[in-house]
Amino acid sequence: MPELSAKVALAPPGTPTPKGQQQKGIDKNNAETQGAKAQRKAEKAARRAAKVSEQGKSNKPPLEAVAPGRVQSQAKQGRTASGVGNASSGGGGSTNSVGNVTAGNAISSLTTQGTAIHGTDILDKRVSLFKHLEITRRSGTADAAKDIHPAILALTLQFASYTVIGSSARCRATLRAFQTVIKDYRTPAGTTLSRNLTNHLSRQIDFLKTARPLSITMGNAIRWLKQEISVVSIDISDDQARESLVEKIDTYIRDKIEVADRVIVQSAVKQISKGDVILTFSRSAVVEQVFLEANLRGIEFGVVVVDTRPFYEGKEMVRRLSNAGLRCEYVLISGLSYVLNDITSVFLGAHAVLSNGQLYSRVGTALVAMSAKRKNIPVIVCCESIKFSNRVQLDSVTFNELGSPDDLMNISIDSAPKPGPLKNWRDLPNLKLLNILYDLTPPDYIKKIVTEVGSLPPSSVPVIIREYNSA
Repeated sequence: MPELSAKVALAPPGTPTPKGQQQKGIDKNNAETQGAKAQRKAEKAARRAAKVSEQGKSNKPPLEAVAPGRVQSQAKQGRTASGVGNASSGGGGSTNSVGNVTAGNAISSLTTQGTAIHGTDILDKRVSLFKHLEITRRSGTADAAKDIHPAILALTLQFASYTVIGSSARCRATLRAFQTVIKDYRTPAGTTLSRNLTNHLSRQIDFLKTARPLSITMGNAIRWLKQEISVVSIDISDDQARESLVEKIDTYIRDKIEVADRVIVQSAVKQISKGDVILTFSRSAVVEQVFLEANLRGIEFGVVVVDTRPFYEGKEMVRRLSNAGLRCEYVLISGLSYVLNDITSVFLGAHAVLSNGQLYSRVGTALVAMSAKRKNIPVIVCCESIKFSNRVQLDSVTFNELGSPDDLMNISIDSAPKPGPLKNWRDLPNLKLLNILYDLTPPDYIKKIVTEVGSLPPSSVPVIIREYNSA
């Protein structure tokens, strides 16, 4: 190589050499090849952009289904990510619908279109203070592993589209799905049910979490179920073990949710008197049962339902209560201060109650409780003990759940989605949307918590948790 360099250097300017001509030809061919590749890429990108634009104009969902973990990388490559549209409601009374399910479907539709049309990934537009929290993803089933049970696939779609919503409803639906999984489970050769079934359920749970994080009740129920599986005797047949586990799940649902709700209703209805005007926020299934039971007993009282975006869960409660003959009022949380003057008490539901007495519930609950406390209005929380958590939390930032920012685009209050002025929020570099789902209510704002083990102040929650864990 040094000799060649010397010869080339001594040759007269402009004199071609055989190797130099060969290298020049190679460089020319490479340049032409790279230019052709770049042109093909540009044409392909243009066709893809035109296709996506046509889909956006026709309001058709994108055809490609992407796993949640791949959304970010594919968005950066200019590919589209599809979401989950409507999902059929679950059976067995486990569905806590949102506005007859239409509100959740409308939100899902908007999210699907927004994710497909805009190239900016949601992760790049998060509010800095909440970047450590997960964002709810619309999950498809195209990427599901072959061992994911169809019941889990269906439930995941229902969670993702908010068809099944509410802590107790999600817990009940999850346990019912696990019953189906256990019935269809067969132990592989060379292992035991008590060892392998736990791993099999863990894979089902991991797929469920791609739609939404587990609720506190779901976590408590899953820990209980895994404990029951671990103590299954190896001396009984698999058929007997499966049948026993299915029966235990039925007993757990009956004792921890259904019977617990009935006991809470019988206790809480005593807090309602003739002429009361009771305020509640959003929708709680057990609070709704309390109002219906009081109405059946002939107690004359009124209910004010305060609601908020984006789910408008309170609309379903108002519909049911008014159909039952109760006198109801419906107001958004922005008008809360105008309706408090006539309120005699506040009844609230709970997503969870933490060991330090903090109430973890739908965002806006803390504002309602604080406003009631300032006017010396008693706040009563109806909560099953299965919702009690050992976790200690002092703010709503450290641990929470983020909904998709695209949910806030919908300004419609009926089934037809209406994007509104924020539909192009991803294209605005200085705009970020925060859709936080829960907040914390300090125990000082709560008069009592009504549970199936009795009425108690928030300071006594650790005692119930200790008894629950020891049992």
